[in-house]
Amino acid sequence: MQRIIVWGTVLGVIILVGIGIIYALRAPRTAPKTYPADKGPNFIDVTAYPAKMQEAYELFTNKCSRCHTVARPINSTFMPEEWRKYVYKMMRKPGSGLTPKTAEEIIRFLIYDARHRERKTK
Repeated sequence: MQRIIVWGTVLGVIILVGIGIIYALRAPRTAPKTYPADKGPNFIDVTAYPAKMQEAYELFTNKCSRCHTVARPINSTFMPEEWRKYVYKMMRKPGSGLTPKTAEEIIRFLIYDARHRERKTK
């Protein structure tokens, strides 16, 4: 009798899990948000940057690519002073992996890069 109860319970759990999987597979999938900046280049040639900025670029690509394409911040039109607010906003998102220390390094890189590329285009 105990065996029948155990096997009945196991079978019931398997059926419920199967039904759950079927519903999960049928649920509509939403496409991730894309922005115009996502369509631009996804790298920066930092070979002419100082060594410290090259290291910060590596940190930037590793951390920022956790949540979105690296192209998004690279191709954004933020002014240098806007980066601090934006990076701290990203730091508050779950799973960002950003700490105040890493955020400051990334901000320094983004400001340096914005000013450096701004001069190149003029």
